[in-house]
Formats: sequence, C-alpha cells, structure tokens
Amino acid sequence: MTSIREQIIRFVEHLRARGVRISTAETMDAMRGIAAAGFGRTAIREALAATLVKDEGDRPAFDQAFADFFGWAEAGEPREGTSHDRIEGRGHGGETIVESPTRPEPAKAGASASQRPEQAQPERAQDDAVREKPDDAENAEDSQNSRDDSDRSTLESGREARGEQRKDDAGDAQIAAQLHARLRAAERKPFASYSDLDYEVAREALKPLMRRFRVRMGRRLRLARRGRIDFRRTIRASIQRGGALLDLRFRSRRPRHVDLVILADISGSVRYSSTLMLELIAGARRCFRRVTSLVYIDRIAEADFEQNHLVMTPALDLYARSDFGRVLGELWRRREELLGRATLLVIMGDGRNNRRPARADLLREIARCCRAVIWLNPEELNRWGTGDSAIAAYQREVRVLLPARNLRELESGLLRVS
Repeated sequence: MTSIREQIIRFVEHLRARGVRISTAETMDAMRGIAAAGFGRTAIREALAATLVKDEGDRPAFDQAFADFFGWAEAGEPREGTSHDRIEGRGHGGETIVESPTRPEPAKAGASASQRPEQAQPERAQDDAVREKPDDAENAEDSQNSRDDSDRSTLESGREARGEQRKDDAGDAQIAAQLHARLRAAERKPFASYSDLDYEVAREALKPLMRRFRVRMGRRLRLARRGRIDFRRTIRASIQRGGALLDLRFRSRRPRHVDLVILADISGSVRYSSTLMLELIAGARRCFRRVTSLVYIDRIAEADFEQNHLVMTPALDLYARSDFGRVLGELWRRREELLGRATLLVIMGDGRNNRRPARADLLREIARCCRAVIWLNPEELNRWGTGDSAIAAYQREVRVLLPARNLRELESGLLRVS
C-alpha cells in the first residue's frame, strides 16, 4: 500500500498534467498542511486546495482532478452504490417503504407490505457497514503510515540541518583561520617588498592593529590616581606599626599633556609605510592633546584622511627629488606654531637626501625645542648609511632611531612616543 506522501506526489503530477502550475515548495506545503489538518476526506481536500491552488480559476480543475484521482465524491453529492441511492414511498396503512433501485428486493409470497421495510433496512445497514469499514481501515492505516513518514522525515531533516550547521561552522572556522593567518603574514611582511595588492591587505590588517595600539597607548598615557611608590615615606609610616609595610605611600603623579607631530616621507621608496603610519596614528588621536600630521618630499604639506584617502594641503609633486634639509628649514621656521616643550616629534623616513645638504644642525635645534624626537626607518638595516643615505648624521641628533620595517615594528616604535 502506498503512503500518503507518494499519493500526494502523484496527485501533484496529475494536476500539472491538467495545466495547474505547482512548485516543489507548494508540494512540501501540501504535505505539511495535511499533517496539520488531519486525514479526513474533507480535511485532505481543503488542505490540498489551500496549498496547491493559487488562482480561483484553477479550483474547478482541482475539484475534478481530486474526484478522478482519489475517487471521493464532493461534499453533498451522492455516489452510485451508496445508501443515498434510495427511493422512498408510501405503503399500505401509511407506512414508509424504502427501496434501492439498484438492488431491488423481490417480494416473497404472502408477505405484506409492512414487512418489506423490516427486511430491506438490515440489509442496507449491513451493506453500508461493509462499505464504510474498508474506508476507515484504509484511512487509519494511511494515517499511521503518514505519521511514520512524517516522523522519519522530521528526523532526517533534523539530521541534515545539524550536519549542514556543522559544515557551516567548520567552513566559517576555516575561513576565519585563513583570514587570521593572512593578516599575521601581512603584519610581518617588509614594506620594501610591498605592492599595491599587499598595501590593500595591510590596510585590512591595520584595523585590529589600530584598536590594539589605541588601547596600549591610552593605557600608558591615561591619568592615574597614584604614581610610583615613595619608599622613604612608606618606611617612615611603617615605624608606627613595628616595621610592617602596611600603609603604602605613593608619589603624586603630574598630568601629562602630550602634543604629537608626525613628519612622514611619502616619496616612492617609503610611501606605503608612511601612509600606514599616518592611518595608525589617526586612530589614536584621542590619546594626545593635539596631533599634527605633516608629509614631505622636497617640502612640507599638511596631511589628512578623507574617505580613506590621503589628502595633502598643498599638493606635493610625487615625482620630486627628496630634500630633507629643505624640509627641516621649513619646520624650523614654523617652530613657534608646531613645536613646544610638550611636543613629541616622530619622523618616518629613510634619511636619503639625494646627496644634498643634510642640515643635521637644524634637527639638533628642533630637538632642543621638543620633548623628544623619535626617528622610524622603514629600510632594511643593511642599507642604512649606504649610497645617499644621511641617516648616520641624523641618528646623533635624535633620542632614538628605531627600525620600522613592517607593521609589527611600526607599532612597537610608535609605542615609544609615550
């Protein structure tokens, strides 16, 4: 015996042959609708009609197809061979005579009209019971089969959903691991070997690096309620308690208001590292009282970011030859505007001056006006001081010269500004 699921699939094919458009999703809705409505004939017909018929113009075709496929009469319509096909009449003495025209009962000799109903009625009741009993048994068996199929399909769909969820979780974990490995590799890749594609990947790696740098910088520069331990005052206070160091005394911490000035070389040799440094500092502006970003090639221009693009005012000639001595002269003329005792000057560049005057004396005077001068060099160590590099002359005038060959070293170097 076929299950309800198979019968519904064949009935859908029967409807499609009659021109009724039915999708796979609607077929599944029909199965769910029957499971929810029950397995009575009227309930099945209405559930199928509600889920499969989209246009009222298709309802007559659906009703005819339902009657032809399942062999069930429409509600209120008699079927041949059932108890509805009876003829009522009046016998002698006003008694009701009920006869079936399809199966007439021959009258026995000597029997009166009053005995005919008594003989015909048990036989009709027995026929109705015989006809109804197989339908009920079949409906009960189909109902049990459909419940089993529904439970089995529910379990299978649950297993499939859990399997797909595990596959999705494994795929997401694999993608996250690959992304993490790619960002880690981008943090360690030297700036000297960057291409435009590597620069875009480095900008993606710069986002978590920027958050980490902001937290670390804020932790170093934020105002603390207490300074370092004052040992002299602590020992004096312990005398009152027999030498037990129970009451710690701290030095008062003075507030630190730091102004940051960035001077970055954006010539072709170091433009990637300088741009990334400016973006990194832009994400930590709140850690400083004031941040001034300057870029240079042969002269100084103010820098800012608009929609993730570096904007210079005034615009610089990117094909000009580097002249850091001239840049130091411009910075010295603007010292009253930019420099002060609370100013940290961070220079990003390779110190290559195209054999022009280095003007290290100006850098010495600038360092005297500032809190400190830190130089970050993105070149490889074996290239420092070779060719037209004047980094050795500049190194003597700054507090510290640090390598910044990749994003990791750039972050470590910028943390020294505190």
